[in-house]
Amino acid sequence: MALGAFGRRQLTPRAQADILFLHTGQLTLAWVTQAVCYPLWEQAIRLEPSVRTVAECAAEARGSWSATASFLDARLVHGDEQLFKDFVHLVVQPWLRDRERLRHRLRLDVQRRHATHPPAAASVAPDLVAGRGGLLDLAALRWLDAIDAERAMAALDFLLETLSAAEEIVGHVPHRLSHRLQDRIPHVPGAALLEELFAHARWVAFSLDGALAPTRDDRQLGPILALENGRLVAERPLPLERAPALGLRVASLVGLAPPSADLMAWACVPGPPISWDPPTLEQFWLVLRAADWRAWDFLDVTGLLVRYLPELEGIWRRPGGSSTGDLALDSHSFLALRRLHEWSEGGDPLAERAWRSLRHRDWLYLAVLLHEIGPEAAAATAANIGLPEEAQAAIAFAVANHRAVSESATRRDLNDEDLLLELATRIHTRQRLSSVFLVAAAHELAGGPAAWSPWKADLMRQLFGRLEVALRQPREVGARRTRSLEHHRERIARELQRRGMDKLLPLVARLPRRYVLSRTPSFVVRHLGLLRDAPLAEGEVRMQAHRLRQPGMWEVLIVARDRPGLLATVAGVMALRGASVLAADAATCSDGLVLDVFTVSLDAPRWPDVNADVHAALQGKIPIHDLLGPRRLEPSEAEAIHVGVDNTASQFFSLVEVRAPDQVGLLYRITSALHDLGLDIHHARIATHPDGALDVFYVRDLQGEKLNETAAAHAAAAITARLRGEE
Repeated sequence: MALGAFGRRQLTPRAQADILFLHTGQLTLAWVTQAVCYPLWEQAIRLEPSVRTVAECAAEARGSWSATASFLDARLVHGDEQLFKDFVHLVVQPWLRDRERLRHRLRLDVQRRHATHPPAAASVAPDLVAGRGGLLDLAALRWLDAIDAERAMAALDFLLETLSAAEEIVGHVPHRLSHRLQDRIPHVPGAALLEELFAHARWVAFSLDGALAPTRDDRQLGPILALENGRLVAERPLPLERAPALGLRVASLVGLAPPSADLMAWACVPGPPISWDPPTLEQFWLVLRAADWRAWDFLDVTGLLVRYLPELEGIWRRPGGSSTGDLALDSHSFLALRRLHEWSEGGDPLAERAWRSLRHRDWLYLAVLLHEIGPEAAAATAANIGLPEEAQAAIAFAVANHRAVSESATRRDLNDEDLLLELATRIHTRQRLSSVFLVAAAHELAGGPAAWSPWKADLMRQLFGRLEVALRQPREVGARRTRSLEHHRERIARELQRRGMDKLLPLVARLPRRYVLSRTPSFVVRHLGLLRDAPLAEGEVRMQAHRLRQPGMWEVLIVARDRPGLLATVAGVMALRGASVLAADAATCSDGLVLDVFTVSLDAPRWPDVNADVHAALQGKIPIHDLLGPRRLEPSEAEAIHVGVDNTASQFFSLVEVRAPDQVGLLYRITSALHDLGLDIHHARIATHPDGALDVFYVRDLQGEKLNETAAAHAAAAITARLRGEE
C-alpha cells in the first residue's frame, strides 16, 4: 500500500515514497528489504518500507496520530484487495465516520504544526508542506470532505509544481523555500511567486479553519444572515454596491461558522471600490476592535479587502522583510493590530499610560492597520472612508513617524536634549505622542520576542516619559520655536553654500539648538570654517582668535572632539597665558563635536599660539593642576563662594551654578572639580561681572543620567571645598 503523499498521488520527484507491506503473519522486514527495496534503492528510488498486519496497524493508529495520518491516505498498489478492505474497515473508517473525533484530533495537530513551521500563507521563506496553507492542510481538507475541487486542484498544482522545481534545483526536498530558491523557480518570476503562493495558501488555510470550527446551533443573526447546519448563510443578499456594510458584517460573523458556498460566491464577485456610508464605517470599526483573524482572512480570500481599502493593494500579499518578522506586509499589519489588543489588555505600564489620554482609539487601530503603506496613502484611506481632516492628519502622522520613535529609542542617546526636544517639537501634542508610540509598539510586537525584547520595551518607556515631560515645555517645543529653529538652520546652510563650504552642510542638522538660536549664521559659518580644510584628527584641538573692538578683548573659537577634562585644560592653559576668561559658551553636538566660544581679556598685541600648550597639557606635559590647583582663600572670599545643583531647571541635565569672586584659574578649578567628580559637561555659560563670576554648567554623570539628590549634595560640597582651598 502507498501511504502519505504517495498514497495521495502527490509525490514529488525527489521525495521519499512510504510503502506499507500488509500481511497476515508470514512476512518479515528483512525479506522485504532484500527482495524489494534493494533493487529499487540501486535505481536511486527513495523508498521507506514498513511491514505490518492489520491488527498491528490498528494498534499503531490508536497510539500515534502520525501513523493515523499516513493511514488515512492509504492506497492499494498491488496485492490482496480483501486484505486492503479489512485494513480500511478496521483502521481508516472509524476515523472518517467519527467526524467530530477527527476534527478534534486534526485541530490539535494543525495548531502544533502551524506553530512550528513558517506559514505558506504569509512567510517570506515558507514551508510548502507543513506550513499554514500548505500540502498537509490540503490533505486535512480532503479528509474532512470540506474541499472546493476547482480551487483545491489549482492550489495543489501550484504547490506541487513549485516544490518539484525547488527539488530539482537543490537536489533534495527543501524544508523551506528560501530567497535564493525563489529567484530560481522558473514558472513564476521573482516576488510574483510569493504573491501567487499566498493567494492559494490563504484560501487553503481559510477553508481548513472553517472546517475545523466547532458546530453551533442554528439561529438567526439579523434580517439577512443566519446559522444553518453549521454554516453562515444569507437570504437573498443585495449586491455589495447596494449594501456595502454587509461584507464587513459577514466578516465579523465568520468566526462563528464558515460561510456557505453561496455566500462565498456572493463575496467573491469582483467590482469597483466600495463607497462608504456611516453603517459601513461602524461595521469597519467593529472588525478592527475585534481584530479576529477569521474576519481578516475572509476579506483577504474574497478580495473584499482591496475593494474596501484600495490603498492596501500596495502591500496585499507582498513579501516583507526582517522589520516585519519575515511576514508578508499585509499579514504583519493585521498581526500588529492583534498584538496591540493583547498588549493593551496585559497591564503593561507603557500601554496604560499611552491609552489613558487617547481620545480616538478607532483612529489608532486604523493607523496600525495602515502603518506599512505610507502616510499619503494612509491619509487617502482615512479620507475615502469618511473620516474628518483631523483624523486624516493624526493617522498620517502616526504612520510617518512610528519608525523614527523606535529608532530614537534604540539607536540614539535618550539624554540628548536636542534629540528629545526636536522629537517633542515634531510630535507637538500629547495625543500624537500616544498614537505614534502605540503604532511603534504594535509594529515591534508583531515582529516577535526578538523585536520587542525587554530591553527595547524599557527604552521605549524611557523615551515616552521624557517626551511627555518635554511636551510640558511649550516655550521649547512650540510652533514659533520650531519655525525659528528651522529658519536659523536654513540660513546657516545658505551661508555655507555661499562661501563654498557645501561639504560641511551635514553638520547643520547636528548643531545644538541653543547654539543655533543664539548665534548669527555668519558667526556659525566662521566657527565651522575651522573644519573646512580637513576633518579633525584624533585628539586634535583647533583654535582661532579674533580681536574685538574693545581694547584687549579677544574672541576665541575652538573645535574639538569631546573628551574628559577638555574644557578644564583649555581654561587652564588660557589662565597660564595670562588670559582672563570673561565669558564662555561651551556646546556639544550630538555626534560629540565640541564648539566652544571664549571671550577673554589679554593685554597683548597679538593672540599667542596656545595650540601647542593645549596639546601638551592634554598629554600631561604641563602641570596645570600644580600651577592652578586649589589655594586657601581669605575667610571673606571663601564666604562669597556659593555652589548649588538644580535638578528641576532641565529635564535632561543637572545645572551646577557657581557664584564666586573672580580669581586667576577659577574656571579651571571649577571644571577640573567637575571632571574629578565624573561629571560630563554638555553645555556651559560663563560670565564674569565686576562683583564676581556667575558660571552655569549643564552636567550629567558618565551613565548619561542626571544627579540624584545624594550625588547633587556631594557635588555641591566637593566643588565648594575645592574653590575654598579646603582640600
